Amino acid sequence: MRVDFSAGYAESTSEVVTVATFEVTSRTTPPGVHVARVVVDVMLKPEILDPQGQAVQRALPRLGFEGISDVRQGKRFELEVEGPIDDDALARIHKIAESFLANTVIEDFTVRVDS
Repeated sequence: MRVDFSAGYAESTSEVVTVATFEVTSRTTPPGVHVARVVVDVMLKPEILDPQGQAVQRALPRLGFEGISDVRQGKRFELEVEGPIDDDALARIHKIAESFLANTVIEDFTVRVDS
């Protein structure tokens, strides 16, 4: 299974925005085994305040990017799954997202098969 984790953060200090991306990769799938990619996107619920997104939105005009009215920050997980993606596999991934990848009190998530 391979999990890529990308997270971005913005820190506004004296009109300076710092952005970082992190990637963790581990490959244990033997060669020749069919692997499908499933993407889990996690976002704060609309009613939850997003100070990180607001910081990015406020910094954009100072950096010369106009016309962006709102920014929301989220997480994206890419899971490589051995074998076919059937209803059982999707249900298992949904359970992983619900119990481990997202805090369902304040976050919504979607699960989709990446083609």
